Amino acid sequence: MDQDRQIRFLIPPFSLIGSLFLGAKLNGIDLSSAFKPEMAKDLLGLLAATAVLILPMGFLIGVISVTLLRIIAVVLRQPTHEVYLSHSTLARIWEQIRTSMVQDRNLALYAAVTFDHELLAPGIHSWLMRRWNAFNTACGSVVALALALCVAPLFSLRRVLPWTCSTVVLAAVLLAFAIIAWRETMKMVEFQSFRRHQSSKNL
Repeated sequence: MDQDRQIRFLIPPFSLIGSLFLGAKLNGIDLSSAFKPEMAKDLLGLLAATAVLILPMGFLIGVISVTLLRIIAVVLRQPTHEVYLSHSTLARIWEQIRTSMVQDRNLALYAAVTFDHELLAPGIHSWLMRRWNAFNTACGSVVALALALCVAPLFSLRRVLPWTCSTVVLAAVLLAFAIIAWRETMKMVEFQSFRRHQSSKNL
């Protein structure tokens, strides 16, 4: 697994765990006793178990996040949440990827992926990947924060007002960041579609 995907899967679980710790603190639970010398063995065991579960948790949170995004795309009558191309942008990209298939809006994702991975310069591709990973990480973190509130009763935690309010504010900031990252990604793809890429001239 590459480093970018690792970051995408690692950060949301820590957001969930961090939110639960905050909830425990705001519920008046004293966590300092867990860090006493006599509890070191139990604490190390807990940390080891958490480390093993981080990636599976991250993957599960990612699945929930992507599922919600796909539902939103269906509601908005879009083929996918992963790319939005205007008719003119899709036409320019379709011409550059030189496919014999008739232009189809439902194939915009595959056209954009081909354009990005095959024709764009490595630096531009890396820029797009960083923005896209930022979008997915922020969305996953929003889901993780929501899950923390959902599973709170399993840990005997009350959803006290300060915890709920801080979660809503942080989730709103992350959501705004995700929207900005998504828009910047789409705008860059549109901008690049106006250019004649060197690799496309050699086809």
